[in-house]
Amino acid sequence: MKRIFTLSFIALIGAQSLTAQTTDVATGINYPWGIAFKGNDLYITEALTGSISKINVNDASPTPTLVVSGLSTAIELAFKGDELYINEFDAKKISKINITDATPTPVDVLTGITGEAYSLQIKGNDLYYAQYFENKISKIDLSNPTPTPTNVVTGVGTPSGLFFDGDVLYISESVGKKISKINITDAAPPASTVVTGLEDEPY
Repeated sequence: MKRIFTLSFIALIGAQSLTAQTTDVATGINYPWGIAFKGNDLYITEALTGSISKINVNDASPTPTLVVSGLSTAIELAFKGDELYINEFDAKKISKINITDATPTPVDVLTGITGEAYSLQIKGNDLYYAQYFENKISKIDLSNPTPTPTNVVTGVGTPSGLFFDGDVLYISESVGKKISKINITDAAPPASTVVTGLEDEPY
């Protein structure tokens, strides 16, 4: 039986409080994994159905609208302008759609990814992606019509989540239960530990 999840936002109560409340934004979404904002629209991957839906978060009771289907376990999303980049996990590839098209058609950007790719982040013209079992972060130049992956940093244990703060890329290392970071302006950026000893595996 397919699991049906509720997409929720968590609002922290008080600056010093760790108590949280959840407010339902949309329900009935089938295995939501990755999300990305474009204006007031929140795009959501539905991993088990191989589709992407969107909702307008300003609507009082938003109804998910199908954007594209037929994907191979879409899990992560990243925007560059009107182009939405998609990590198709099972197909080991990254594709993209133009959300201004009436009927968006996925176009392959990178195929044959080794290991398992997880999080996507875009910085300038570069798309960064985590390679879980390869223990590394790679990137491609999106201005190149036939991009070749380049290693950014290796030796990071089972990286899954990525997040940019300026030129600093934060990396969740799942099995190691820690967060590390690199500065992408460094020629050969070493990963340094930010926090370790997390209670559970971060994603």
